[in-house]
Amino acid sequence: MKEQIEEFVEYLKGVKKTSTNTIISYRRDLERMAGYMEGRGITSVSDITGDRLMDYAASLREENFAASSIIRHNTSMKAFFRYMVENGNIMDDPAVVLKSPKAESTKPRILTEGEVQALLSQNFPDSAKGIRDKAILELLYATGLKAGELVGLELSEVDLSIGCLRLKKGKEKSSDRLIPFGKMAKDALMKYLLDARKELFSDGEPEGETKVFLNCDGKPMSRQGLWKLIKSYVKKAGVNSDITPYALRHSFAAHLVENGADISAIQDMMGFHESNKLSKYLDKDDKTIDPYKWARIR
Repeated sequence: MKEQIEEFVEYLKGVKKTSTNTIISYRRDLERMAGYMEGRGITSVSDITGDRLMDYAASLREENFAASSIIRHNTSMKAFFRYMVENGNIMDDPAVVLKSPKAESTKPRILTEGEVQALLSQNFPDSAKGIRDKAILELLYATGLKAGELVGLELSEVDLSIGCLRLKKGKEKSSDRLIPFGKMAKDALMKYLLDARKELFSDGEPEGETKVFLNCDGKPMSRQGLWKLIKSYVKKAGVNSDITPYALRHSFAAHLVENGADISAIQDMMGFHESNKLSKYLDKDDKTIDPYKWARIR
């Protein structure tokens, strides 16, 4: 079964051009499913029936997996078995019986402006790492970037002259998504790029390293590293909550709206495609002030 899973993964990489994070999730979900089946003496994909998959789905619920996790597992299995049918590995698709639970719709944690102030105004270490960390937190709050966008940010996408990021918009990436940031983020980012970034390389900056944010070994920062960084500074700031990049992203949006920005304009700046994707999280009236203006002021 592991060979078929690896075959599917190669298909996702080479043909579907699926993102690395999605591939990692698919492989992890499918390997877990394979382990469950093998534990019950089922080692061949052709021996997996709808009833066996239903039993596996029930085991996820019994282990108190969140609805969102079960939905993801079901998506992984449906994609895998559909591929198995299309390539002649099996005749019938056993995953058609899988029913996903209704997705949980919860509002993200929104920090108060006082909590943001406590997070960003604390004493950061006067070191390359401390300067980097300050720049990361300032930029996250000033732009509403996703965790993946922050760790994947390229030097070529940063325009310090006008205080703006230029990210490609959508899957086709045919146009730029402009994200302005204010003086605080600009000053912190400039200090990091001009002074601290090169200190993170132990043997001098290697040719071809284009990611903005690096770890202490001079390698591109990971999502896990970013989450640990935020958790550490949240604790130091005395903010009584488990704050994530996701929370900072939506705090940025909520505070823009509170300062009079138009929700549709914010959605465009944050890269949302669905018109109601952001508004369902916010309890503010749609305003008319340009969010780009507010972002430059801060």
